[in-house]
Amino acid sequence: MYKEITDNELLFLIEENNEEAMTEIIERYNSKIHKIVSNYKEKGLQIGLEISDLYQEGLIGLINAIRTYNQDKEASFKTYASILIERSIMDLIKMNDRVKYKTLNSAIRIDNFSESETQSLYNLIEDKNTPELKLIKEEEMSELISILTEFELKVYELKTEGKTNTEISLILDRNSRSIENTIQRIKQKIKLNELSGNRI
Repeated sequence: MYKEITDNELLFLIEENNEEAMTEIIERYNSKIHKIVSNYKEKGLQIGLEISDLYQEGLIGLINAIRTYNQDKEASFKTYASILIERSIMDLIKMNDRVKYKTLNSAIRIDNFSESETQSLYNLIEDKNTPELKLIKEEEMSELISILTEFELKVYELKTEGKTNTEISLILDRNSRSIENTIQRIKQKIKLNELSGNRI
């Protein structure tokens, strides 16, 4: 239905909360995100980022482009989106290059661990559960509460418990796509919070 209409027409429909138009424009730029990811794949892998992390960040860049594009400007949406997708991926790489271990990244990538690796990770956390680390965790949670919604906090807590997206969708009675979108929002909020000078 929406295959033949322009990007600008899709953006207009998205402003009217048309979910099908949002799905179409994301599908339309899916190959663009993958192409840009391929340019940064090697660098990302060197600092411990998965290709899926780079893709998700590129998707966040696209969503930002959708929300902030001004059709009155000279640049086409295609050019504008490409810039924001690439910038978002570059920012993720720079941030992770400076700080190797991020609480949320560890939680989201936990789905990639085998059962034995996950248990080893939990054992390591328990072994190092000192009063100092407990204080740090409490401060991190306080910071999260200030920037995340109640639903986002529930998703975050379930991820840190090692739940998969499918399990979370069943527990919270939401579809998998809703959970994936929520995780992307959480990552974006934490990233913006860190860029503003706060650390979680």
